[in-house]
Amino acid sequence: MSFEFIIPSQKDDLLNKTEINQYVVDEVLSFREIPSALQSVKSSFRSNGTQCLLEKFDVFFSILILKKDVKPDLKEDAWQLILKVGKSLATEVAGVLEETSLEPGSRLAHLNQVKMLCYLLCQYMEMFEDDSNEKSDVITTGKGRKNKKSTDMAIDWEVERENGVKTLLHLVSLNILRLWDPPIAEVEFVNMITNLVYKLLENPHIVYVKAKETRTAIFNIVGVMVKRYNHALSASLKILQQLQHFEHLVSPLAEMTSIITTEYGNKSVVAEIMREVGRKDPKDLVRDNTGTKSFATFLVELSEKVPGVMMSNISVVLCHLEGESYTMRNGVLGVMGEILLKVLSKDSLEDKLKDTRDQFLEKLEEHIHDVNAFVRSRVLQIWLNLVNEKCLPLPRHEHLLSLCIGRLQDKSSQVRKQAIQLVTAFIKSNPFAAKLSLEDLKANYEKEKEKLESMAPEEQSVLEDSTLVKIEEEWKPLEKKLRKALKKLEGEEEMEEDNNEELIQDEESANSVMDRIYNLLTEEKFSDAKLLLAAFKDAFPDNSFLQDTTKESQSEADTEDSQRSTDANIDLGHMKMIFFGHKKQSLVITSGIEEEKEKDPIVNEVTKQQVLVQYLKDCCAFATQIQAAVPVICQLLGSKTNTDILEAIDFFVTGFEFGVTLTMMGIRRMLHLIWSRESSVKEAVVSAYKRLYLNPQGGNQRAKAFSIVKNLSALLSGASLGDLTSLEGLVVELMKSGEIEQSVIQMLWERFAMKVPNTTVEDSRAAVTLLYMIAGADMGVVKSNIDVLVKEGLGERAENDFILARDTCLALLKLGPPKKVQGQLQAEPFRFPQNHQMFDRLQTLLINGVQQFENSYWIPFGEQAINVIYKLAEHPDIICGDIIKALAKEVIKAEQLNQTLSQETPMEEEKQEETEPKETDPQDASPSNSQDASPSNSQPSSQPSSSATVILTRLIAFAGHVAFRQMVHLDTYVFGELKRRRAIQEQKKDMKTPKADRRGSKVDKSTAEAIEDELGLAGAAEEDADAEYIRKVCDVEIVTGDSLLGSIGPLLVTVCTNQNRYSDPHLRSAATLALAKFMLVSSEFCESNLQLLFTVLEKSPYPTIRANTIIALGDLTVRFPNLIEPWTPHMYARLRDESQTVRKNTLQVLTHLILNDMVKVKGQISEVATCVVDHNERISSLAKLFFHELSHKGNAIYNIMPDVISRLSDPDVGVDEENFRIIMKYLFSFIQKDRQCESLVEKLCHRFRATKTDRQWRDLSFCLSMMSYSEKSIRKLQENFACFGDKLADEDVYSCFCTIISKSRSFAKPTAKTLIDELEQRLQQCHTKGLEDGEIAVKASQVSSQVAAQTKGKSRTKSAKTPAKGRTPARGKRGGQRRLDSSSEEDFVDGVENTTPAPRSKRQPKGRQARQKPKVSFDSDSDSEIELFDLDKSSQGTQVTGEGDQSDDSDLMPTKRSARRVLTSPRRILPLQDLNGDV
Repeated sequence: MSFEFIIPSQKDDLLNKTEINQYVVDEVLSFREIPSALQSVKSSFRSNGTQCLLEKFDVFFSILILKKDVKPDLKEDAWQLILKVGKSLATEVAGVLEETSLEPGSRLAHLNQVKMLCYLLCQYMEMFEDDSNEKSDVITTGKGRKNKKSTDMAIDWEVERENGVKTLLHLVSLNILRLWDPPIAEVEFVNMITNLVYKLLENPHIVYVKAKETRTAIFNIVGVMVKRYNHALSASLKILQQLQHFEHLVSPLAEMTSIITTEYGNKSVVAEIMREVGRKDPKDLVRDNTGTKSFATFLVELSEKVPGVMMSNISVVLCHLEGESYTMRNGVLGVMGEILLKVLSKDSLEDKLKDTRDQFLEKLEEHIHDVNAFVRSRVLQIWLNLVNEKCLPLPRHEHLLSLCIGRLQDKSSQVRKQAIQLVTAFIKSNPFAAKLSLEDLKANYEKEKEKLESMAPEEQSVLEDSTLVKIEEEWKPLEKKLRKALKKLEGEEEMEEDNNEELIQDEESANSVMDRIYNLLTEEKFSDAKLLLAAFKDAFPDNSFLQDTTKESQSEADTEDSQRSTDANIDLGHMKMIFFGHKKQSLVITSGIEEEKEKDPIVNEVTKQQVLVQYLKDCCAFATQIQAAVPVICQLLGSKTNTDILEAIDFFVTGFEFGVTLTMMGIRRMLHLIWSRESSVKEAVVSAYKRLYLNPQGGNQRAKAFSIVKNLSALLSGASLGDLTSLEGLVVELMKSGEIEQSVIQMLWERFAMKVPNTTVEDSRAAVTLLYMIAGADMGVVKSNIDVLVKEGLGERAENDFILARDTCLALLKLGPPKKVQGQLQAEPFRFPQNHQMFDRLQTLLINGVQQFENSYWIPFGEQAINVIYKLAEHPDIICGDIIKALAKEVIKAEQLNQTLSQETPMEEEKQEETEPKETDPQDASPSNSQDASPSNSQPSSQPSSSATVILTRLIAFAGHVAFRQMVHLDTYVFGELKRRRAIQEQKKDMKTPKADRRGSKVDKSTAEAIEDELGLAGAAEEDADAEYIRKVCDVEIVTGDSLLGSIGPLLVTVCTNQNRYSDPHLRSAATLALAKFMLVSSEFCESNLQLLFTVLEKSPYPTIRANTIIALGDLTVRFPNLIEPWTPHMYARLRDESQTVRKNTLQVLTHLILNDMVKVKGQISEVATCVVDHNERISSLAKLFFHELSHKGNAIYNIMPDVISRLSDPDVGVDEENFRIIMKYLFSFIQKDRQCESLVEKLCHRFRATKTDRQWRDLSFCLSMMSYSEKSIRKLQENFACFGDKLADEDVYSCFCTIISKSRSFAKPTAKTLIDELEQRLQQCHTKGLEDGEIAVKASQVSSQVAAQTKGKSRTKSAKTPAKGRTPARGKRGGQRRLDSSSEEDFVDGVENTTPAPRSKRQPKGRQARQKPKVSFDSDSDSEIELFDLDKSSQGTQVTGEGDQSDDSDLMPTKRSARRVLTSPRRILPLQDLNGDV
């Protein structure tokens, strides 16, 4: 055979002959000749074997040329034939290559066959791959329609591709290099095969699981080409190129590189890849983030597979840790993490590897504070893996944990998530203790430390003394030589100072330099030691060693020889300390070894104890750090990000299991998350409590139930009202999911009845509390055990335990009909007869227990008892009426007893009358008032309350709650029962009436009635009539008139009015709250006593009463909005109350009313704005929350801004300038719309005309600087420049306008920049001119003062002759000031919108007074001369009332508007607080 097959760069090269022996295709067959030619190839293969390839190559080549015209089945036949030839050729060539020597002819023939076959395999695979990709493109872009084209294949290409690649691998795996002479394959052959496999990798389907065999074959082909065919450099470049363009190849290429490295032993590919990545331009990496991400992920995955090879080449990519690309930083750090996990985590590491490990750990610690959040998150994730795998050296635990705790407050939620996970992992993987209770650890540490100190204190002191003696003997001769040398060197210091910096290298530490100084001293090279010491001082000036020894040497210099040079003594002292330190260390080690040989048992015991003490010390340090993280993670439970909450829950569960004490704080706070709207958070809370409290270990079923009950009872201890409510929600969720079994409920009943041994009273209370919580999910738990509840909870034990009785009532309240389902009738009421044992016991407990004066839980129990009676009794009003009458009798008995006691001490009475005659008002001596008086009532509030006072307090509280429940009873139960019965009657009527009669009745009805029936208006009219009747009953019959409660109403008014007679704070608190409840029932009673209630709110000296009253007024506003509306300024005034509780309650009430549109947003909203800067953080956050919610209600914030600015900038009634800016900065954050900004700019500019003080200028200009400016807003400033141009001389005003310019310029459009430049020029001109005019104004003021002095007398005379009637000069000025700003939309008086005109003088003409009706303005902070209500004029001067001076003016009522809009009264009532002083 004389020809040679040369691999063509393109197909046409085989048609043209360029060399003598080159193989050339003779003829390209037509597509009609191909079928017959293909048959001849098959017959030739059967007869001649692989020789047919040399003879019939043209046929296969013709199919490649005409591939678009040839039918698919012919191409597939050709492919199958090529595979057969390939398998046969591989077998044949393998046999030939086993021969020791090859004949030239045979070698060339087999070489041509191999080349031809590889060429055909590569070309055909490329052809089929292109057809397959084209087919997939047609399917994906054809919207479901598969177009039949010539690209359709009958074969399964994925299977055939695998066969082709394996055939190619079989060929190249043979030692076919022997076929070449010399045995080096041409580059074209290598490129032909590698280009094919790289192209196959570009197909995204190659990463699928079913293509695993194909991938493995491709990886091995590349490995063979790298190992035998010099493809290493090309492979590394090709890998990088494919990583940059194909994201799906990251994992496959990492696997291929690891195969090349491990199975084929070539590490140069990894080295070259990392070298090329290290050479990448950082800017290019930032620009192409997709490619950078592929590089980073590839490096990390490769480091997982071959960490050792990566470690030896990692230095070339460390430069990217300082680069701009955070993705590449993540990649490099990930590589370091994998190396630490796989290579540097072994116990027996060489010193060099330990240094490398420490360097890697330091790099990871540095990037915990990376500027990019993704890098910080990634680094924490790497640390998490190290901690979980226990690859972190113990000395680094403390520092790393402190860094991690710092990241708990990171601004990125992802970083916070990883930080919490890392802290949790520290707890789980801690090498210290299974229980991390800090108190126990500290106790053990102190105990073991004392034991260690008592073991060998004398031996240690003897050892230290002997060591110092030896060192001193060695130092004395050396010191003499050193002193002489230092004296000689004093003159040469200045010459050699410049060379000190070169003596210490950058990498050296302080300890290594001291080692060098010690060596120089022992070698007696004193000059070098002195120079090195000087360099040491310059390099490490803050070293603690230098500071300590300097003080010692200075003191020695003062005592020994004052004439010596201090610097020389300091140097000598430093060298002495260095010498002593090294000598002492070496002697202690040697002496310790010798003593170990002599006293092994004793030394071992001491050593063991030292190790134990150090271990406990480390435990305490670790537990202290974990405790420090708990408060921060507690705050994250309130985060808006779910990941923070979920990770915090996991942390607290883990910490609780490991005994971290403070985690109980987080466990309790987690309870409130049961109300979260996020299902994932809710499920996490339920599962956390289930894991902690419902999974006891060991024991039988009863023991487990007892443990669960004990755990749940522990949650109740110290729980607040909010905690109990949340715990009830949690228990309901646990019941719904079936986590609380019947055995647990049975155990609760046994503990409640105290059937379980060692059950305390607190355990019994906790059991009934848990039972009523469980009844919230399953009412049957209580319904089936009513007798047990009454017998145990309301029995003999309850006579002395009102807490148990109250909790029992709460459990009974769970009884009742099921909730109404929409579209169905309301369920029949669930009530007990009036004479049921339950109500008898309640009545007995309330009446008999009223005499227990020391028990403060009577009123809370009474309220819950009333609730039970009204919910479950047939005639609740009769039962409560009997109780009230019985309590009234007790009051009379107690009063009679007090009078009897008072008659026995007449001498004391006479003394009191003689000492206090002047303080008694004549009205007190009247018969009507003397009946109400009692000895106890005249005592100050600090004295103990009398029995009559306590019983009266409880009677009033009981009556108030009865009135409230009677109203609710009528409004809900009676009204609902009327509706239910009417619906039943209608159903019965419809059932009795035949269908034909119904049709006829419809025809007979009038048109109006038919329409009403059709629309359902007839039933609605009847319901309205019922509602009106019930409202009338509430207004007239319950608390007014001749009813039982009506007779108590005047008593409440008397107690609230006479502050001196009824000075007991508990009595006054109960009376105030009862009065408010009475007012809730009746609008008539409310209207007649509103003035009194607001007087109590204003003048009561007790914060508890004021706090309760403001809550009651919130409820009254909801029920009777028209009555309360004129009094709303007095409610706003409580925002300036001195009590934080009153301010907080007022803010909460106003927030509820305003956000629910029950109170209009008026000028007083500025009082709410002042709460933003309240000293109490809770009030400040509530105020911010209010404005945040108000911002969602349309333009509400925008509408109030002018008025808020006016009031707060008023120097008389506003706030100081700093607080004003804080408030405005927060409020303006809600002004985002351009139109709002434009309008506010114009309004604020007009306000400049009405200002009178520099402070108002600054405030308005600051507000203008807070807004974002558009082109229109800038134009508004230009148009209104005249309003503020004269104020620009002030530096603060000018700086605010400069801020406006700089903000506007930063994001202004090109068209607006001209306007901004023009405005800036005008601002500068006015500012400069204003400064010049200021000098002129100083001179002018001197002249004006002279003129003013001359006219002063004349003006006084004129003003005295013609005064304005009913006006002071100040008022006249204010009136004139209002007229200054006629263009403004709001009246502006001294910077404040004047909504409260001052009252006129009595001498003012009637016509003038009729034209302008005064409106009362009430200021809570000022000492008003007007009383809201005449509070006990007989006792206005006493100290008991705690009130100010009284006025002779008549009582004031708020001015009502004649055309006020009538508001409807909704039925929703806010809950009132109890009377125990808790708000």
